[in-house]
Amino acid sequence: MSSASWFDANMFAMLGAALYDSRAMHHLKLTGISTPLHNLVQRNGFLDNFGFTGGKVHDSKGTTIEYQRFDDEDAASFKEYVERHFVGKGIPDMSKALHRKFRESIAELFDNAVRHSHTEKGIFACGQYFPTNCRLDFSIVDLGMGMKNVINSIKETNFSPVEAIQWAMTGDNTTRRKRDKKPGGLGLKLIKEFIALNGGNIQIVSDSGYWSFRNSGIDTRMFSLPFHGTVVNIEINTADTQSYCLASELRSDDIF
Repeated sequence: MSSASWFDANMFAMLGAALYDSRAMHHLKLTGISTPLHNLVQRNGFLDNFGFTGGKVHDSKGTTIEYQRFDDEDAASFKEYVERHFVGKGIPDMSKALHRKFRESIAELFDNAVRHSHTEKGIFACGQYFPTNCRLDFSIVDLGMGMKNVINSIKETNFSPVEAIQWAMTGDNTTRRKRDKKPGGLGLKLIKEFIALNGGNIQIVSDSGYWSFRNSGIDTRMFSLPFHGTVVNIEINTADTQSYCLASELRSDDIF
């Protein structure tokens, strides 16, 4: 990694997934890590997962969302992980009800990955709060079927990778079957609505499709090679000074 002068911390979820996927076939060792990067991955625990000596260093600044791999039965652990790490990192003011729903929506990203990806290699997460740059970045990655294969299989469609992501992010579209009592798609819908108001960003990569959303619009493109799984990146604008609540919490006298 001697050519890498910087590496956004949330993307260690992606790197960790790639390394985990490859080390069954190859012996891998990271070398040439710069001092700033080494300090970062010591604080977020990434190095501990790949046999480095020196151990994890305490994050005195409280800015890291630690790198972690979860098995598909670890929903309770992931929920605790979200509750522990999404505190004190510049998230705009929210009502208690919205804050609870927001954490639940992040946790639903894990649930979606478990239900739809059919991965046997786990789910990877990592993030970072950048106070100077006024943003909080979080990524969750699975090594599963990818959105295109899941949606085309269940809905009997023939979407391209980009079309599959667009379909999944539109309205109340969901791939949950009718026998599932819990409605699907609500997590990303709430996060998307918040991001639109907050001025943040959502990026999704699945197969060879790329989809990005911010309040200025949607950007899509196709990569030349596929990623065998799905990556969801969420960027929150921590310079946002607005206060937020659920629409159901508003009274008529609040809007006049």
